[in-house]
This record gives sequence, C-alpha cells and structure tokens, in this order.
Amino acid sequence: MLTFKTQFPVDNHKDIDDIIEVGRVWLANSPHSSLSESLKKAKGIGDEWTASSDNESVIFHRFGDDVRLAAFRHENLDSGGVRWVTEVTSHKDSESFWVSVQLSADSALPVERVEPGKRPYVLKNIMELVGGGVDGALTVSDTPYYLNESEIDLASDIIVGKAGCLMPTVFVSADNSNAPHVDPSQIARWLSGMAHVVVEPSRAFSFRLMSEVFNDNAYGGAVAIYWPDGVGKWLFLPKDEFLDPKAMQVAISRKVRSSLLSQRTKRECRWGFVQELSSKKKLHALRESGSDKVEDYVALFDKELDAKDEEIQRLEYEVSRLKYGGYSSSSDEGQAKNSIVLDGAEKDLYQAERISIIIDALNTAKEASENHSRRWDVISDLIEKNNQEGERNALLERLKALLRDYTSMSSANRKELESMGFDISEEGKHYKLIFRNDQRYSFTLSKTGSDRRGGLNAFSDLKRRVF
Repeated sequence: MLTFKTQFPVDNHKDIDDIIEVGRVWLANSPHSSLSESLKKAKGIGDEWTASSDNESVIFHRFGDDVRLAAFRHENLDSGGVRWVTEVTSHKDSESFWVSVQLSADSALPVERVEPGKRPYVLKNIMELVGGGVDGALTVSDTPYYLNESEIDLASDIIVGKAGCLMPTVFVSADNSNAPHVDPSQIARWLSGMAHVVVEPSRAFSFRLMSEVFNDNAYGGAVAIYWPDGVGKWLFLPKDEFLDPKAMQVAISRKVRSSLLSQRTKRECRWGFVQELSSKKKLHALRESGSDKVEDYVALFDKELDAKDEEIQRLEYEVSRLKYGGYSSSSDEGQAKNSIVLDGAEKDLYQAERISIIIDALNTAKEASENHSRRWDVISDLIEKNNQEGERNALLERLKALLRDYTSMSSANRKELESMGFDISEEGKHYKLIFRNDQRYSFTLSKTGSDRRGGLNAFSDLKRRVF
C-alpha cells in the first residue's frame, strides 16, 4: 500500500553523490535503525552497496555514465509484521535535478488496518543537505514565500496556473488584521518537498488580486490549495472546526498528501527504472565476461521479474484504492458536509458579494419568522455557517469617507475611486463612474460638490445602486 509519494526539483548545483550521502546520514543518525552503526562506518558508497540485519535492509544504486541517477531503498519489518519500504530516487541532467520519495507498507498476513505512517524524515535530510531547486517561478523550500505588495502578477500566475510550477501551491490569505489565520512557517515545514507555501501581504492586496483572477483567490484568512494546471482549488475557510488554526493546518497537510498519491512519478525517478538499469548493467557485464553459465542469466532475469511483479502488485492496489476510495461518506478535510450548491451566472463584483446578498436576504426572512420555529432554526443555522466577512463593508466605509467631503474630482479622489475599481469618464457637467467594468452599473457624480449633504446623498444613491 502506497502511503506517501512526492517528487520535486532539488538544487541543480549539487550532484547525485549528495543523494547517496542523504541516505547514509538518514540511517546513520536514526535512533530506530539497526543499521545505524554500519552506515556510520560506510565510506565511499559505490555504484551498488547493501547492508542488512534481521529485520532491516538497505540498497544503494548509483549510475554516473549515460544516465546520472542515484537511489536507495530501505526496508524495515516492524514488530507488528508490517513491512515499511522507503524509496528515494533522483535523476539529474543538464537542465534539472529531480528526486522522488515514496513510502509504502504491506503485511504478509491480513491486518485490520495499516496506518499511513508519518511523513518520511528523509525529506528533511534532503532539504538540509541538498536543498530545493527551481520550480517555475518559485523555489522549493521549507520556508514560506512572502509576497510583497507589488507582486500581484506573480500571485495571479500562481492561481491561474501560469507560474510554470509542477508542484501544488498553498496560498495563505490575510485576514482583516492583515495577518494569516494559520502559521505559514509551520505549514511550510510540514509540506516541504510536497507543496509551495505562499503568503499574501495584506487584505488590500487580496482586493486588488481579485480582479486579476476572476474572483478565484482565497481571502479573509482562508487558505487555498491551487493545482499546477490552474484548474480548480481546494478551499479552507476559518470557520467551524477550522476556527482552530492547528486543525486547518492538519487538514491542509492531509489534503496535499492524499492528492500527491495519484500523481504520476517521472519515469527516471521510479525505483522500477533503477532496477531496469541495474539489470541491464549486470547483463552487459555478464556478456563482456564471456560467461556461459545459464544459471547466472536465469538469476538475473528472475530478479528483474520479481521487481516487475512487485511494481505491478503495487500499481494494482493503487488502481483499486482510486476506484473505491471515493465512496467514503465523509471528508477527512471537513469540507462539503451537508452542503447546498446554488447555480448562478452572475460573478462576484467584489469579494463575497453574492454570499453577502444571500445572508442579507436570509436575515430579512429570519426577522419575518416566528422565533424558534423550524423556519427560524434552519435560517439561523444557514446564516451562522455561511456568514463571511467580504469586501462590501470596507468598500462602503471608504466611499462614505471620500464622498462625505467631496467638492471636486481631485487627483487624490480619482486615485482612491480607481483603487476601489471605478472607471471614471467625463460627461458634460458630470463624471460617469462604472464599477469594475460592468456597464450595467454606471453612476453619475457632479464635477463640483455643493455641500456635505450633497456628497452623502451621492453616497446613498451609489450604495443602493451597486451595493
């Protein structure tokens, strides 16, 4: 059973020997490995090196001629009879250096349940000893990438799938206090080698980003996982069980981990490819030696067939898992529980516009209902579970502050209106304002304000018309 899988680019300035050293250090420093002392003493691990004990074994492979590849496979049989297999395979060419890490578990006897196991510690060794490589516009790291206010284009490219990344990105939005709801540094450590973690700088950044990504950005403290192809996202909102930041962080990590299980590993980074190269190398050596011992060839082919059988068995299990794994009655990420989906053609003109309108309508319906009647209880529940802090109140506060003292279209007033999403054009004695490129919602504003009351009247008209 495959329980963990990831692949990612590492520092291209390093070499395949550094991957061999990662495997050696990982086991040499492990307090749980019976091979620890053997690996501490191991010097100059060559093209093929093995070590074993009663319950544990490791094999290293290195190819440095036509193909530059380094890999190691560690097997451990625990006290419960479950075999844990960790495979690390790397491939380097002139342009890139990729590594894959897989963890699988199986048992010779039927067991009720095999736990998925922890995130392989060897990932931490890889990040420390080799370091992350370039993945499109981002670099693989165990620390988050903090966007600055000018990086709207980068944020947009990440969300719509134009950043050239092959790994998913966890996008952490800012709440109304301009702070993340979760701990980005901790998530980045948990997901290093699995996903990028990107953090937006402020709530204002989120407002500006919205128009660039067709309202598809997470906002208000929410966290979204964006996939490399730019199709769809997985959203985590800071409400219900996710009011607890740790609960949200655990759910995000689980979702990334489960999603990576279905990703196809690069051929050069599969253990099966390593065995194929090893068999070809040994077959070539046998032929070069002039050996005519049939048993040598038979043993070599048997070993290759055993490896292929193991790979086929694992793939068959994965097909079964993917085929039947979707019939769970609940989601382990806490999403889509007892949901109501409403179809509509209108898009949000500002963040959480449509849900805000629905909540307003529900509040009106609630006021018209008898207290603690079934209707009142259902509506109250919908309001409580779906109420979101959108952009409406912030926009209205800014508009009211501007129009309260409006006397003319100064450069400061124009800049403020445009930052909120208004297009401004002149029409005779008035200015024509169009909100966020929707021609249906135009509004006229006098070129010269008469008094305080006139500005507030303009604000009231605009609020009724657009908000």
